[in-house]
Amino acid sequence: MSVFSFELIPGEWYLFITCKKCATKQVLFPDLSKGKSLINATYSWSCPKCGYRTDYESEELERYEHKPNKDREP
Repeated sequence: MSVFSFELIPGEWYLFITCKKCATKQVLFPDLSKGKSLINATYSWSCPKCGYRTDYESEELERYEHKPNKDREP
């Protein structure tokens, strides 16, 4: 299951987190590097579905290119 906090644009890249408790995928924000830059950050995040709050390291973030006419879930 995915939760989108804003409209995804075909052809654009996004960074998302998968909740460690309920496995909901949440798009964080657009990936302005289009999947090319190194991510070096820690994000403290609360799942909007189950409320679980924890920190996510760079390697736990995922990238997603929203393609036209494809399934809308990352």
